[in-house]
Amino acid sequence: MKVLIVDDEIFIRDGLRTLIDWSEAGFDEVLDAKNAVEAISIIEEGPPDLIVTDIFMPGISGLDFAKKIRSQHPHIRFVILTGYEKFEYAKEAIEIGVAKYLVKPIFPEELKETVKEIREEILLEYRLENWNEMAKTRLEQYKPIIAEKFWSDLLAGGLSSSSQIHDRAASADISLNYPAFCCVAIEICKLEKAYERYGQSELSLVRFVIRNIIEELHSQAIIYIYNHSDTVLLCVLSESGAIPQWTKTVETIQHTLKIDVNAGIGNSYEQLTSIWATSLEALDSVKYLAILEQTGIIRYEDIPAWKKDHVEYPYEEEKALLEMLRYREQLSEQALEPFMQKVMVQNPSPPMIHLTFVQLLGAIYRLVDEYGIDSIPTFNQSLSRLEELASYSQFQKLLTELLTEIIERRSRHHASFVSQLVDGAQQMIQARFNDSTLSVTSIAQSLCISPNYLSRIFHQQTGKTCVEFITECRLEEAKKLLLLTNRKNYEISEEVGYTSAHYFSSIFKKSVGHSPSEYRERFSTGSVQ
Repeated sequence: MKVLIVDDEIFIRDGLRTLIDWSEAGFDEVLDAKNAVEAISIIEEGPPDLIVTDIFMPGISGLDFAKKIRSQHPHIRFVILTGYEKFEYAKEAIEIGVAKYLVKPIFPEELKETVKEIREEILLEYRLENWNEMAKTRLEQYKPIIAEKFWSDLLAGGLSSSSQIHDRAASADISLNYPAFCCVAIEICKLEKAYERYGQSELSLVRFVIRNIIEELHSQAIIYIYNHSDTVLLCVLSESGAIPQWTKTVETIQHTLKIDVNAGIGNSYEQLTSIWATSLEALDSVKYLAILEQTGIIRYEDIPAWKKDHVEYPYEEEKALLEMLRYREQLSEQALEPFMQKVMVQNPSPPMIHLTFVQLLGAIYRLVDEYGIDSIPTFNQSLSRLEELASYSQFQKLLTELLTEIIERRSRHHASFVSQLVDGAQQMIQARFNDSTLSVTSIAQSLCISPNYLSRIFHQQTGKTCVEFITECRLEEAKKLLLLTNRKNYEISEEVGYTSAHYFSSIFKKSVGHSPSEYRERFSTGSVQ
């Protein structure tokens, strides 16, 4: 391999030449250039595998130089050296595709380790290119469309009877004469790590390498490996999946590709018609690990029993979230924790988790409609994003982002936050005036403000105190009950929120000018119930 050192200072170039043993690091040819123009001339004669350059050089910067060269030779790796640890430079380096961004002074071990990692990446790329060529040939020779269609239908539950399965298998020249069947799902997790290393467009190539490793380590047991999705391979075996063997497989994949994978093992069955069942068990197993954001291997039979039919919906926690949306100026980082914990502690199945969050999403968007908030993702757009997610933290991140955006839009949409607080207090009083424990303090606590502040803004907005408004709501309801029912005064007293019938009569007479009995006699005009 060839490395090119580019720096306008000769002592830096000489220093980098001697800082490490380049030959030992796998680079048998070391060239140098004092500027970008000279470097470009060298590259035209024969592109190097690695370029080490300073970020600041006369004429053209190291970043611009890297950008120019990588546009023409994308396979060349770059290491950028700088004396300035600035985020903007690092961000631009990442966008360009620079392999490493090192801050001076550079120490031998640091450079040696960096060069080692880059060399391993280059070698892996060469191997992947070779494997890619092998894949194209092998797919053409050994994967006829009819066989692919058979496995696709079988693993999707489309073949329900043994005779149907045997007939379709025979037409595809597939033998299914095995004593038992078991499925193992291998899922690529932490996708951002895989994308960073290989790029999103190369995910199919990563799957192919995983497939090769599985076939090599389980050649006697593998019947078929099915691409269930972009990130999941479903392996059909002729024996039960053993934890030690598949642990070794997972470790080999992670060591070879430097990515994280999970493995889920379904139960073993003798019947052909149960291949679909064991495939669902394997898929549920990797879903379980994904939801808990764990990596590793698990058997379906070792998963704690899921609640598949019913999950107690956290209505109180939903109510608290919606009140935050109504009255808070910003969302705390832990705002969703009570709701999430109330759901997850029940150990729900993935479909039930999905339904729970769909229900929460519906409640959130009803509030959005109530406030007339626009310029946010539609309900269907948010629902589509929700269906794409697989883990606890992804659910939480999506909802936190949505709630935060709603709060920001609500704050802009409503002219006065004070008016919102007073409206909220009035709505709360109108809904709960019959609660004898209702007070200015309890209302203020629900709105996350102090009682004094609530009293002040309530009087400013309405011209009356909170207590006067509570009394007004209670007495209006009492008037209705006096005229429309034949209930006793003490019953009406309790129903509108007073624990003392004597106090109720006293305040009624003081406010209305008549005692409850006098009011009923004087104003009642029809039959009562």
